Amino acid sequence: MGLAGDRLGDLRTVNPHATGRLLGAADAALEEVDPRRLVRSALVPAEGGVLAGGHFVAARRVAVLAFGKAAIGMSLGAADALGPLVSRGLVATDRAGRVPGWAELAVGGHPVPDEGSVRAAERAIDLARDVDPGELLLALVSGGGSALLEAPAAGLSLDDVQDLNDQLIRSGAPIETINRVRQAVSRVKAGRLAARCRSPVVTLVVSDVGDDPAVVASGPTVTAPRNPAPLGEILDRYYIRGGAADRVRRVAATGVEVSNAGHGTGNDLALILADGMTAGRAAIRFLSSTGLDVSPAPEQLTGDAVDTVLRELAATPEGTVRVLAGETTVEVRGKGKGGRNQHAAVTAGIEIAGTDHRFVAFGTDGVDGPTDAAGGCVDGATVTDPEMARRHLDACDSYPYLKGAGGLLRTGRTGTNVADLWIVDRSGNSSTAERIVIS
Repeated sequence: MGLAGDRLGDLRTVNPHATGRLLGAADAALEEVDPRRLVRSALVPAEGGVLAGGHFVAARRVAVLAFGKAAIGMSLGAADALGPLVSRGLVATDRAGRVPGWAELAVGGHPVPDEGSVRAAERAIDLARDVDPGELLLALVSGGGSALLEAPAAGLSLDDVQDLNDQLIRSGAPIETINRVRQAVSRVKAGRLAARCRSPVVTLVVSDVGDDPAVVASGPTVTAPRNPAPLGEILDRYYIRGGAADRVRRVAATGVEVSNAGHGTGNDLALILADGMTAGRAAIRFLSSTGLDVSPAPEQLTGDAVDTVLRELAATPEGTVRVLAGETTVEVRGKGKGGRNQHAAVTAGIEIAGTDHRFVAFGTDGVDGPTDAAGGCVDGATVTDPEMARRHLDACDSYPYLKGAGGLLRTGRTGTNVADLWIVDRSGNSSTAERIVIS
């Protein structure tokens, strides 16, 4: 069953009907961005080739490279749609699972790359080089692919890249900025993987960072425009320091050399199949169908998590519901346990304490930070001790607080990834009922 069913563990609420409605909207959002269905709908075999999003690409065979948190579902969608046209493939993701019979599975690290990520990138390079001009390389890309497919540039070690990633993730830098740095020091990102391929490359994307295919997973198969901002300025702005940062500066200054197999981009194609706004619109349709006064379109979610919560709670008119999609940031302090959505939920719980308002924040991949929770779901009775809640926030320790307060939202791994979804509910529907456990 979905979120509105029996997977909620110890989530507590004063109004199960109103909270269940929000979780039903989350279910609808996740269904809308199901990666297997999205890819299956986008691909059609055609005489002499493939139709991808209605665009014909000539090919007698297809090699598939799927990478990111939605890679397994996307590869299964390609198998459903193309059948025997697919000759071979690689699926690089963050967990083991069932993949098509033609696929090799590679499991890497996330959010920090590991040795598995490097092995996956080397296998991806081999695959790209082996595709001949009469074939097609079908890249199925999803969020998380930056860490799961990593080939450090010459002069950098995996330890360097791990240190760089760890500092960037803790710094509060937005994901677009993090990917900008990653692109500058990798042998596969920023279109460098596609440069090794002699065939056309079709890239289908389930996006966690907006509508630019060159940004998602740092764009290994899509040529990214060069950002004029010097990489050193980014490292300085977010206080990225140490020997690894110094080596990154030197590599970025000289550029990343990559062999070119004579790839021409004239026949390449890159399509966004879904993103956070796709999920947000589905949530809005569901909430509207229940009779609520809902914002007509999702709002963009960005910026510091605490600042964004306070701003969006104030911006939601009384009696209405708003949906936001995107990704916020948290500058990590201390050694607490949590994630940006749990951090946001505790902040919201403090602000709405004593009201009949509700707030849901969750990662659509089912993972929020290094925890087993997707995020948090709070109402006016979740926070009864605001000073303690603030101490947990100051230590970036939202997980244990929400666990004790009955506000952790656990979905399990969803198999998709379009960043985060927030629902701000000021519709009312007050209840004087005793606090209830949904299970």
